[in-house]
Amino acid sequence: MSTGVASQTPQAAPSRTAVGAVRPPEIHDPRVPHVHGSAHMAPRSIVGIFPAHHFRAIPWHDHDCYELAIIESGHGIHVTADRTVAISPGLAIFVPPGVAHEYRENDEAHVYNCLFRAELIDAELLWARRDPLLGSLFGPEGHARDGDPAAIVMVPLDPTAVRRVIEALEPIRTGEASTRAAQLAHLLLALDVVATANAAHARGSEEPSATSSLVTVAIELMTRDLAFPWTLDELSRRLFVGRFHLARTFTRAMGDPPMHYLARLRAERAAAMLGTTDLPVAAIGMKVGWPDPAYFSRRFRAAFGMSPRTYRQQRLSGAGAIGWTACKDVQEQGKARQLGD
Repeated sequence: MSTGVASQTPQAAPSRTAVGAVRPPEIHDPRVPHVHGSAHMAPRSIVGIFPAHHFRAIPWHDHDCYELAIIESGHGIHVTADRTVAISPGLAIFVPPGVAHEYRENDEAHVYNCLFRAELIDAELLWARRDPLLGSLFGPEGHARDGDPAAIVMVPLDPTAVRRVIEALEPIRTGEASTRAAQLAHLLLALDVVATANAAHARGSEEPSATSSLVTVAIELMTRDLAFPWTLDELSRRLFVGRFHLARTFTRAMGDPPMHYLARLRAERAAAMLGTTDLPVAAIGMKVGWPDPAYFSRRFRAAFGMSPRTYRQQRLSGAGAIGWTACKDVQEQGKARQLGD
């Protein structure tokens, strides 16, 4: 969970021991920041809703409440003590109290956060532990013992399910549902959608973490050095896997082949730099791996429907951010032209 602002508190972040391996800090390390859910709730509320723009990294932390996070757009990596998972739009992450986690390598990740008080599982939601659906979220004990990271539930939601979750929770955010009973009713509607999807996912497909190690390391390699002239052969060589296996695994997890995904990372990074720096357009192209200005302009236009210069002018004129997700038609056209090959 995060407000999108990096903490200045010394962190006990995970350390890398080998390619794809993460050694987390001790769960009860006193340096791990403890987030109080009440700070994000109105007085006397039991649920708090806030959309957040996750920046490059959201440091290792835990909290005293339950968190339901819905990835609305963007990409990144979610890390717990026992797994590292690539996040993408539609992923729902349910985090019990006391479980430490962090977000890394975020690229325009917008998260719809719902926090609710831990006390509910021993009061109004006591029955949820035994419910056939909700029990998959809360578990038989209703909370994570000793910050058990295995208690985190991650499940992909289709666009309809994402819409239903947000529609259920929006009255809480806007203040329309202000009483304890109203907030509880809307919370249950959202949890029902997530629990139903989790049950269907458990029956029909693998856990998100099953193929995530290879994918997340691939994303990290590309994100750390966008200027490198990546090819599928070079990426698979660095990961010690076959190119076809990498392409198939990556596409299954992220919805796009590796080089298509790389093109998106480059375009989004370029857009961010155009809107927040005064670097020359050509210099930005070099930094994101498109050193030829004409080629950079073509690739950026394929992603955002306008040239880099026009994009910068609109940002500076206050026309607002034009995100990758706002250019869906252009994206599909770009895919048809083999964007990223």
